[in-house]
Amino acid sequence: MRPADPLVEPEGLRSILRPYQKLGVEWLKFLYENGLAGLLCDDMGLGKTHQAMALMVILREQLGVDLPILVVCPRTVISHWRNKLREYAPVLRPVYYHGPHRNLDESLDQGDVVLTSYGVMRNDVERFGERTWGLIVFDEVQQIKNRSTQGYRAAVALKARMKIGLTGTPIENSLTELKGLFDLVLPGYLGGDDSYVDFMGPNELDADSWYAVNLRRLTAPFVLRRVKTAVLDELPEKIEDIRTCRLSEEQFGMYRQTIETKGAALMKTLRSERGSLPYIHIFALLNMLKQICDHPALAVNDLDRYENYESGKWDLCKELLEESFDSGQKVVVFTQYLGMIAILERHLTKLGIDYVTLTGSTRERGKVVDRFNNDDECRVFLGSLKAGGTGIDLVGGSVVIHYDRWWNAAREDQATDRLYRIGQKRVVHVFKLITEETLEERIAAIIDRKRRLMESVVQEDDPRLNKIFSREELIELLQGPGLDDASPQ
Repeated sequence: MRPADPLVEPEGLRSILRPYQKLGVEWLKFLYENGLAGLLCDDMGLGKTHQAMALMVILREQLGVDLPILVVCPRTVISHWRNKLREYAPVLRPVYYHGPHRNLDESLDQGDVVLTSYGVMRNDVERFGERTWGLIVFDEVQQIKNRSTQGYRAAVALKARMKIGLTGTPIENSLTELKGLFDLVLPGYLGGDDSYVDFMGPNELDADSWYAVNLRRLTAPFVLRRVKTAVLDELPEKIEDIRTCRLSEEQFGMYRQTIETKGAALMKTLRSERGSLPYIHIFALLNMLKQICDHPALAVNDLDRYENYESGKWDLCKELLEESFDSGQKVVVFTQYLGMIAILERHLTKLGIDYVTLTGSTRERGKVVDRFNNDDECRVFLGSLKAGGTGIDLVGGSVVIHYDRWWNAAREDQATDRLYRIGQKRVVHVFKLITEETLEERIAAIIDRKRRLMESVVQEDDPRLNKIFSREELIELLQGPGLDDASPQ
């Protein structure tokens, strides 16, 4: 077996790897060079994506691997992978393989890192199986842990020089899940099910039992897991992460129809240099478009039947909540819409997750905050951005989800600072959710532009959009590049 060489950081990677990430990439490279595979199980927020991207660049730059790379992930994070690859690994050419009119040969002509979802992999397993991949990355691999499903069988059937699984939760319920993941990336290593069953039973949760000790010894070379508490000194105190998603087919239709029916006259007025602008009508249209991006049930005021509608952002939010719960973290969710809070409340109640809510009508705010900070059973704080974004301490939480972007950066920063303040003992992970090819993407660009120019501060109670956006920026919001070519997930 070839020993591990000291890591030579790839030139084509723009991301600066932290010491523990360098060790992770070195480990992945060692496995690849020896024809092995593994599971990277670092805690949420420690950069599993960046370590996988570094390996991809090393394969191209240092190991001369020219076979295509496949990334299989939940539908909600395909955009996230593409954006990270474009930003931090520009030497690679990521390409979507998704949507109704997909063609694998055309995708491979356009790029060398194919991004797809577990559902598409399952449906198109024969196409994927016709070739050998240089590397297959299964992100959030626990989603296919059940060996009896078509998705798992499809993943096993794919041929690759190396398969790696990324997950923060390699075992959620029992040791059979770990066996399934090993059979996927390193088939045959743990033997047959009959022999593996010896590790299970009444002693499987006893860390000092003979079974647990021997299973750790067998799996340790091929599993790498670091937790935040172990590398805390290596991390910044606050990690900001823009997470993107795409409109569902239902959202896409609603969004386009709203632009075509209600936006045409306003666009004509905006493009005219004469007369005052109808800011009330413009704000109403922008507000409707933002609600469509959040959730169709919010836009049509059908909150009780929210499960009958599909939303790309809602799917992404649920993924982030589940990942946070699995890693034992408390979550704060901010949104500007009370209806979105109502949907979140219904979802958490269905899951049996304890939560508190703070809006403008909440009495005894102090008790609500204290319960979130001090009650271990209370996992989520739901807050309207206006009511919950100032004047309170939420240091019990370590994950912030900004479900929708406010019109200016100062309001968002104030809300984030409810957690990121004196008394916070954990790394704070901030997620800002943006729907691609919509006004949300353009709002984000305008906000960032204003942030750099130090022009983002406006009166909190000022509804006049001319205090926030210029005429040119309003035109940008209501048309924007890419809308005509946008396609749903």
